[in-house]
Amino acid sequence: MTDKNIDSFYTMMKEPRPKLMGILNVTPDSFSGDGILTQENVIEAALTQAERFIKEGADIIDIGGESTRPGAISVTLEDELNRVIPIVKAIKTHFSIPLSIDTTKAEVAAKAIEAGVTIINDVSGLMRDPGMVDLIVQHQLPIIIMHSPQAHAISQCDRSRSFDTEKNIVDQVKDELEHLIIHAIGKGVKPHQIILDPGIGFGKSPTENLSLIKHLNDLKTLKHPVLLGVSRKSFIGHVTGAPVTERLPGSLASAAIGIFQGADIIRVHDIPETKQIIDLLAAMGPL
Repeated sequence: MTDKNIDSFYTMMKEPRPKLMGILNVTPDSFSGDGILTQENVIEAALTQAERFIKEGADIIDIGGESTRPGAISVTLEDELNRVIPIVKAIKTHFSIPLSIDTTKAEVAAKAIEAGVTIINDVSGLMRDPGMVDLIVQHQLPIIIMHSPQAHAISQCDRSRSFDTEKNIVDQVKDELEHLIIHAIGKGVKPHQIILDPGIGFGKSPTENLSLIKHLNDLKTLKHPVLLGVSRKSFIGHVTGAPVTERLPGSLASAAIGIFQGADIIRVHDIPETKQIIDLLAAMGPL
């Protein structure tokens, strides 16, 4: 990967329009049922999905080889590398779209960088693998730092109570993200490299997830871009009763509110539907 690739991403992020990140799960057990590892030809399936995402208007493709769904079994380093690296190489051979690697393992991130990844998406907030932050500093890559109350055992789950009852969820997440920022900068990460993710669905109750989306703009006071990942998540099912395959309306409503609240990147399964929201809001101008 060249400095030009990284600079191009940073330039794109300066544009006011929210960016669309398409989810490419190289797993057999994605919570949303879209993992491509069950396909007969995984490389072909990945290229087909990547091409579709690009045509539909995706700005970034996020590639992950380990499911974070509730009850998911941990993936070995070797298995994760075997899943994602050939996919990264294949997509970079055919397309120029920026790629993100969704991993908590520094060695996976390192191999993905060699293969052409531009962004690291670490759901442990750089807390699980000490080597990850060194890698980010070395390559000056954008890093998505996600909030989770259990960085050592990350999985998506709704909980009835997981945070300090003396503080509301927005203040709690904001405070803990600030500590993660300080940790990263203290290790040499530059402020402009950091993108924040409130971790919707990770160790938070449905009510807490809704509150975070509603007040996402409070996180913007930390002065970093914010990524919002709400697509098909279980809090939507909790509110609506809809199974994961029928959560598109709830996903779009949550994304729209997040955009109103200043989200810079929306991480989704459904690109064209979410792009319509972005297009419509952009056409309306400031609200």
